Amino acid sequence: MIVDCHAHWGMVWEERDHGNPSKFLEILDRHKIASTYLMGFLNLIRQDLSPQDNDTLANLAKQAPNRIFPLATTWPQLGEGAIREFIRCVEDLKVTGFKFHPWMQGFSLTDPTFAKICGLAGELQVPIFFHDGTPCYSLPEQIGALASRFPKTRFVLGHAGLLWTWRSAILAAQRKNVWICLCGPHARAIELICERVAPDRILWGSDWGPRFTDDIEYRLNLFLKTKVPSKLQELILGVNPMRLLDYS
Repeated sequence: MIVDCHAHWGMVWEERDHGNPSKFLEILDRHKIASTYLMGFLNLIRQDLSPQDNDTLANLAKQAPNRIFPLATTWPQLGEGAIREFIRCVEDLKVTGFKFHPWMQGFSLTDPTFAKICGLAGELQVPIFFHDGTPCYSLPEQIGALASRFPKTRFVLGHAGLLWTWRSAILAAQRKNVWICLCGPHARAIELICERVAPDRILWGSDWGPRFTDDIEYRLNLFLKTKVPSKLQELILGVNPMRLLDYS
């Protein structure tokens, strides 16, 4: 089984398909991907339209249960409004988790409202995915520091540090509540991550969806052609994504 833990419902998909995931799912089927953690894109660049995009993600998931796991977002700059939207997404929309892009959304990980969100995520048992690997707000070491403040919250480094800060991602993932998604590093970095990070906290993702361009084949083949043992590849591709949601 393959689960893509980093995909987006890009604006191009919404503009063309108007909330119908059938063509999106056809691409997943082509690559034999059973399900995906689906993040927005509009909600990461438009504060005013973020709730609307969260609704869209939840509706997509209703049309494809067990195939689409929606990840909403909110904007800490809104203060108590951000907290209300977080709770709405969990209680009313039943989202799987949250995605934050501090670099693109323009907030610091030391923001006091974001601290409240991180605490709530631990209480409500929903993971937080991050864009990571980009200065100045989205470095793995910053997320690692955040994880040390909120040990009950599960944090996912959505890019494993990208091409430049994957070493810092390895260090951040020494914390037991930090997971790492192989979506950005080069092949040798992937191999070293798989050697040095706990095998039950590694995920894989394609970052596919902001455009119609199919990025899955490249990302998947890059991972499959590494020297990562096949049993560990199976764990990363299929078992760990479900374990992320298991808080029992």
